[in-house]
Amino acid sequence: MKRGFAKLVIAVIPWTVKVEQWPAKSIIIGAPHTSNLDAAVMALIMWREGRSFNFLVKDEVMKYPVLKSIVRWLGGIPVNRRESTGVTTSVARAVATSETFTLCITPKGTRSKRDFWKSGFYRMAYENKLPITFGYVDASTKVFGTGPTFEPTWDIKADMEVIRAFYAGKTGFNPEKTSVPRLRAEEDPEAAAYLLRPIADEPLS
Repeated sequence: MKRGFAKLVIAVIPWTVKVEQWPAKSIIIGAPHTSNLDAAVMALIMWREGRSFNFLVKDEVMKYPVLKSIVRWLGGIPVNRRESTGVTTSVARAVATSETFTLCITPKGTRSKRDFWKSGFYRMAYENKLPITFGYVDASTKVFGTGPTFEPTWDIKADMEVIRAFYAGKTGFNPEKTSVPRLRAEEDPEAAAYLLRPIADEPLS
């Protein structure tokens, strides 16, 4: 049903979809993130390709039975943001217990323009030894989809240069809100050390 719906929508909208296939387990970053439509576009890509995917959601929403069912059906992973290991443990559990795992995340963290991306996507890739796939929207060419997948070297600045090169020139639905991909850890040694801190042996049960 999802696949048929996605194909129908994509067939009638004036945009082109281009997809490079990604591995069985990967983190897909979505950029430029400038509109709520970004999430809808990513869902269409996943559904058309017949690939299940996950996204992070606050565990508070799981208190409501109907909303809980919808979130789980869509692929939401509830995380406890009140605990420092909440996100890490939730993602590690999903990676370890699944044959395929695609986590879609928007590193900018907000639709507004900002100086730095949030580094959670990089940390999750680091902890779970996952490659990073480029998901994108480009309003200038009316193309959206997925680009290459790359294996991070864990040289933060070098890896971000690869990411910046891919997204250079791409604009979101609201171009004025587009930001250059950049992490604070590229300029802040303490932030870099924390981002690449040793991986804790957290229980998954």
